[in-house]
Amino acid sequence: MPNFYSDYWWIFLLRGIFALVLGVLAIVWPGATFTTLVVFFGAYLFIAGTFAVIGAVAARRTSENWGVFLLSGIVGIILGVLTIINPFATGTALIYLVAFWAVVAGLFEIIIAIRLRKVITGEGWYIAGGLLTIFFGILLLSNPVAAAVTLTWIFGFYAIITGIMLISLSVRLHKR
Repeated sequence: MPNFYSDYWWIFLLRGIFALVLGVLAIVWPGATFTTLVVFFGAYLFIAGTFAVIGAVAARRTSENWGVFLLSGIVGIILGVLTIINPFATGTALIYLVAFWAVVAGLFEIIIAIRLRKVITGEGWYIAGGLLTIFFGILLLSNPVAAAVTLTWIFGFYAIITGIMLISLSVRLHKR
């Protein structure tokens, strides 16, 4: 019986290589601007979406989950095109989204720490982490240029780790 993941291991390899290259460029290319990174991100969404659609169509007879891959691929392609068309709007939205997430996540960390006071010791560290997360969100909102640079570095490290994991997965799937 054919297995989608083992048969199409190369899709994971290509996605991993692309993510790895994108991550390295985001970290070591000193002239790269946040807008360039957003365009790269749009290209990544488009290319990863395209590979997901190709894999889904190829696996439609062998995998019952092919529809999920197809939907994921189509959404990736649409978001990639929208990002490439208007990178400024996407970049601005990304900064505000991450900033809002940080403030909300920090508040939840503090609330959880207070609720766990009777269950654990050292909850002060969790409260400090929550305050630090809120501070990070406020910094992102107060200085969008620094936010863009910070998010570029975070994205670069994320892409490198994701790329390594996808490449490793593809090697293990190819050996099966």
